Parts: sequence; structure tokens; C-alpha cells
Amino acid sequence: MSWEDFYSKTDNANKLMDRVWYCLAATDKSVAQQKSFWEHWYWKDNASENKLNGKKEGCNHTNTKDVKGKEVDYPIWPLAFTDSSMKMYPAIDLGCCVISPMKLSMQPIAFPADESRKEFRVDYCNIMGTKMYFIFVLDPNISEEDIQKNFDALEAENGISRDWFHKVQWESDYVLGSAGEPDINPNK
Repeated sequence: MSWEDFYSKTDNANKLMDRVWYCLAATDKSVAQQKSFWEHWYWKDNASENKLNGKKEGCNHTNTKDVKGKEVDYPIWPLAFTDSSMKMYPAIDLGCCVISPMKLSMQPIAFPADESRKEFRVDYCNIMGTKMYFIFVLDPNISEEDIQKNFDALEAENGISRDWFHKVQWESDYVLGSAGEPDINPNK
């Protein structure tokens, strides 16, 4: 997906922000040990009002819970958007302070049309020579039929195979908000 297409489809990233994104799968094997993995993306200091003139800043709050019940509530990760980039800055809590010593240049692959809960948001980044792919949705209760349609499109349009991914172990009757995330997504 080109940056022009991404920013058009997301209304200058506004449809990415002020949402909770549920990770369905990733190419990182450890994601298969998660039973919940959500990210709350939001703008910093009313950045949504700005067009992409220069840089817009946002934040990402991530929370995971593994199959054994261990919860990790990550420090807030800074985000930065320009007309040709989306960067995430992983935050590390040192106890006395939080630092963000590196950046991840994210590349969008797919984004749901009209805030559909039946379509994937797919991003990747290169971490130390390895491409890491992430699949997010606005509702983890997506049907297997819709999951298959999305994977078929990913493979046909981008050469990305379902076999590369490890699934988060979401409960089949997951209730939005039950893992501590705000229930703020548009009801479409």
C-alpha cells in the first residue's frame, strides 16, 4: 500500500487513531502464547486536527495476557506520522524513567474499508533484518470465513501467506472491554 493510499484510506491516519486494535496474528512465534493482545492508538495533543503538514504525533498503549494468565501492561509507545512514514518508538520502563531508544519504521499493507470489523489491518516492520508482520482487527470475534477471505486477499495481492502467522488465542466468545481495554471502536 502506498503512503498516499494509506493516508487516503485512513483520513490522514484519523481512522487508525482513537481505536482499540486487536491483534489476531503475527509472524512472531511468541504471539501464539497470548490469549489477549490489544493496542489503543490515540493522538497526542489534538494532532487529529492537523493535516499531514510536517509531523503528527500519537501514542500506543499495548496490553497482553498470556495463556498462563500473566498480564503485561506496556509503557506508552510514542508514534510519529509524516506524509511518507509511520514510526513507533518501543518504550522501556527502567523503574526510574521510561525510555524509547529505538524506532520501528512501520509499513502498512492493508487497512479496513469504512471501519469494517470484517477486514484486516496489516503492518510490517524490519527488526534486525527480519520482517515482522502483524494482523489487527477492530473486533477479535471475526468469523473464520472473513479471516480466510482476508488471508486469500493478502496472498493474492501481496504474496503474504497465512502459513507465516501464529494466532493469538482469543476466546471464541470474547467480550469487548473484558481485558481492560476501552470499548471505543465505531459500531459498524
